[in-house]
Amino acid sequence: MWIIYLLKLLNLNSGSTISLMRLHRFYYPFTESLNETITINDEKAHYIRNVLRIKCGRYLRIFNHLKQEYKAQITAIDRKSVEIHLQEIIEPIKPSKLNITLVQSISKGERMDYTIQKATELGITTIQPITSEFGEVKLKDKRLEKKLNHWKNISISACEQSFRVDIPHIRAPLSIQEYASSKHTGIFLEPNESPTIQTIAQNKWQTLDVAIGPEGGWSENDLSLLMACGLQGIQFGQRILRTETMAPAILAAIHSLWGDFV
Repeated sequence: MWIIYLLKLLNLNSGSTISLMRLHRFYYPFTESLNETITINDEKAHYIRNVLRIKCGRYLRIFNHLKQEYKAQITAIDRKSVEIHLQEIIEPIKPSKLNITLVQSISKGERMDYTIQKATELGITTIQPITSEFGEVKLKDKRLEKKLNHWKNISISACEQSFRVDIPHIRAPLSIQEYASSKHTGIFLEPNESPTIQTIAQNKWQTLDVAIGPEGGWSENDLSLLMACGLQGIQFGQRILRTETMAPAILAAIHSLWGDFV
């Protein structure tokens, strides 16, 4: 009889885990604690109420900037706000074991969006956009501020999807000269270099920068700056990848060799 009871208990726990995984998951910068109620009255409330059409009484998962996550229940919905009661603490997944900064030459439109989304899913810690000699995207003032907010929202959405609670820090863009004015440890991708990712993997850096060039590639001046600031050039196979493909590809390789996938 005790075996039957144990099997039932395991099945109940398994079902509980599956149902928790299937709940809609949201980020919101709240400071309330367990058994308290959050009032959401911005675009997130509109999304919950009008896009997903989640009804009062339903459960969801919600996490905040303090890296806390809860199972919560919607207790009230009106035309302007949604009230959510925090009912159960959820133990968050651990952050990546590697502290990686993606130094990404800014690419056009959806290409940069894709890079940020996939890098976030793959555990990136920091994203440092840069401008380089052959890069075609230049951002200033209001356009820069708008673009930064857009990138942060993409990263938050990727965290919601990938069950991260540690949202990557997206820094304001720097010129490659500004970036190279201080010393760094890590790699830059360049097809004409001889070392490979397997060679670099022997270092097993726990903190590193990964620099990826623009659609037009690095200029000779760019390469000189990257080498002078301490980065090592590597090639990544015989095929030339697009700039938006490179970040998820190299991050997956790093995690497979000495990071989260080992």
